[in-house]
Formats: sequence, structure tokens, C-alpha cells
Amino acid sequence: MAQAPDIQRLRDRLSEHSEPMLSAYMSVNARYPENQGEAYKVRLKNALGDMDVPDELAGQIRDSVDEETRPGARTLVFFATEDGFFERYELQVDLPEAFRFGEPYLAPLVLALDEHEPYGVALFDAERFRFFVSKPMGADSEDDEGSGSGFFRELDASPGSPGPRSGMDQEPQSRRTEANVHKWFNDLGDLTRKLAFQNGVRHLILAGPKERTAEFRKRLPQEMAERVVVEENIPSEAPEKGFFDRLEAAYERAEKERQMALISGARERGVRGVKDTVEALQEGRVHHLVALWDLEGEVRWSDAESLAIMDITQEESPYSGEPTRVRPLMDALLDLAAERGARVELVRAEDEVADTPDEDARQEREPHDPAGILREEFDGLAGLLRY
Repeated sequence: MAQAPDIQRLRDRLSEHSEPMLSAYMSVNARYPENQGEAYKVRLKNALGDMDVPDELAGQIRDSVDEETRPGARTLVFFATEDGFFERYELQVDLPEAFRFGEPYLAPLVLALDEHEPYGVALFDAERFRFFVSKPMGADSEDDEGSGSGFFRELDASPGSPGPRSGMDQEPQSRRTEANVHKWFNDLGDLTRKLAFQNGVRHLILAGPKERTAEFRKRLPQEMAERVVVEENIPSEAPEKGFFDRLEAAYERAEKERQMALISGARERGVRGVKDTVEALQEGRVHHLVALWDLEGEVRWSDAESLAIMDITQEESPYSGEPTRVRPLMDALLDLAAERGARVELVRAEDEVADTPDEDARQEREPHDPAGILREEFDGLAGLLRY
């Protein structure tokens, strides 16, 4: 299965193969209504037909997808050429569906690699301490340290000595008991710091009984305490699927709060709307781009300058006089962000996700959800400014 270092090396490998190259990003997340009944297979067939992809090349992709009736990933990514090059990646993050036949289309994959900020989960139960980390770049493999869901995997947190219990000492309020508790939390704080730095954890979720998570948070090293985003009472004895569902629900709440903070920042010191945001991005003034997942539109693109031109009728670059071509707005945004060193946040409406694969996702949108605000106040696109 694909891991982050594999994606890093992919850029170099793609340059060794001939064009046109087929790049396919397929949404297969069963939580989305549009993927029920394996509808993504129909979309794949139609997309390949619309692009006039050679039958042999298209067949490779279809056969690979047909082999699985219940993909464990959220997004499948393929790169293939007629000279025999074929790569498949399984991502545990959601990316906009896209199909290209021509030059390699790497921007969404780079986005998945660079923009995911790993989450760590420090879990306390009655017996021991456990640690999980979010893993977007593929399902578990034999090389993984521990078990997990598709999105979270458990790390080896040994030495994971049992936690202090009431009654562990004949005098629960004795100095000896307090010293044991203090040492236990300090040791776990050091272990959490070590695991977090080894796995690039940017955000930390504390899970377990409130009294333990609160005490642990007070004793965490300052640099780790600042990364705590959620405290959640998640019983580890719950069935495995329910347990990991709770972890992912905590993650999603934290992500919503983070997106709301970005939108607040854009209100205070940002730029909004497609025209103004694209111009600021091209000038290098945007450090964080916030866009609707389903942002539509087209721009003219000058390959000579790698610039977007907002006048869709401009067939020649006003800078070089070279011909321009029409590109989807989102493609241009991802390329510009990568070249200008800007982060990208894609915001998807909450009501597009059902609680279960078989449940209708048509729910009333919260009046203040990030996607709704972005659509209504910012015309779907905003940027936080460097200056």
C-alpha cells in the first residue's frame, strides 16, 4: 500500500514515462450518497469514454477497480501510460474526483500529502495507555506497528504500564500515592511527546475518563498541551468499529473548529471572491487558501508564465503573447498554491456525508457551518494574507 515517501518519489518517476498519461482520482467513500451501489464504477466508465482513452489503458483501471466490491480507501488514485507504467494509490482522505489524459495531474495527490496535518489520539482506559495517529496515505499493511481503522492506526506505546488506581496504596491520599500518580502522568507525557514528534502530529486528541484526560493535560509538556484540540470520553471497550467511529467523529469536530478559525481569520485579514483571491495568490500574498470542495468555474491559463487569466475570452497571454488554454478553476488554484507555497483547505458541506452507508444524508445544513459561510460570504473562495 502507498505510504507518504512513495508519493514523494512519484514526481521523479512520472517524468521517465511518455505522455499522454492517464491520471484518475476516484471518490469511493461509502459514506457519500453518490457512491452507493458502486456508482463510482459507472462514473469511471463514462469518464474514460469521454476522454477517448485507449481501450487497453482504460481496461487496466476498470479491472483494478472491479476487483474490489468494498474498497477500504476513501479515494483511489491511478497513473498509467501506454508504455506499461501503472501505479495505484489508496488514500484515507477525500479528494475531488478528477480524470485527466495528457500531462500528469499531480496537484491533488500533492495536496493530500502536504496539507494533511496528522492527528494523534492519547487514550486512557482502565488498564493501559494507547496512542493512535491519523494515516491518510493508505490502508494498513504488514509493516504497520499496530492495528487500526482505515484512517487511524495504533502505535506501539510500550512501555504502557497500567495506570494508577484508587486503592493502589493502603493510604490513597499518601505522598507515595501522589508521587506514583505524578510519575505515571509525567512518563506518559514524555512518551506522548516522543510519539507525536516521530509521527509529525500537529493536533492531539485526549480520550478517556474526564478526570484522567484533564489531569494528563495539566501535566503535558507545554509544547504538547498547546496541540490539544479535543478531550473526548471514548470507552476503549466499545466494539472496534464503534470505537474507531468515535475517534473519527472527534477528529471531524476538531477539523470543523479549525476550518471555522480559518474563516474567521479570512474575515479579519484576508481576501475574498474568485477574482481578488486569484490575483493575490499569483502575487504571492496568500499563505492559506480556503476553497469550497465543489468550487466550479474556468479560467484561461498561460503555460508560458504559469499564470491564470481571469478574462475567459483572452486567447493570448497579455504578458508574453503566447496562446492560452481553458482550465478548470480548481486545477489552476492547486497549481498556483503549490508554486507559491500556499496551503490549501478544501471545505466540504457537512450534509453531503451520511452517518452510515445506507442512511440518507439529506439533512438540514447548519446555518453557520464552514461550507455555508464560505459559499454565502466569500463566493466559495478566500485567502489568508501574508501581507
